[in-house]
Amino acid sequence: MNNATATHPLRAGFAFLEQEAGFTLAEFIDTPRAFDNCVARYTSTADGAPALELRIERDRGQVFVELRRADGLWEDKDAILQRLGIARSRHANDAHGAWTGYQLSVQADDVRRHLPLLRQYLLRPA
Repeated sequence: MNNATATHPLRAGFAFLEQEAGFTLAEFIDTPRAFDNCVARYTSTADGAPALELRIERDRGQVFVELRRADGLWEDKDAILQRLGIARSRHANDAHGAWTGYQLSVQADDVRRHLPLLRQYLLRPA
């Protein structure tokens, strides 16, 4: 990846994935002319083999996070957290009724806070 992507706001918001959580940026696609949309895909390994992947997508200013085992299907982070008893109501609605959980800083904080639980859930024996 080049230095321009290293300073991208999405990468900066999720820098802890590379700096603290053992993830490597595998792919970064930035389309600034298309509503400033972008996608970052991170991977982590266990015993030298890919174990867990995160895909973070910014679409028209909203940020979405999906995760999967290296051999599995993508799952929405918030749907996983709801299954684990962590309700979407942890984030309020704004004055217009929109859920504030799609903000970059909120998504990054959520991933940082819940990554151990998400990792445990996704990497559990089948």
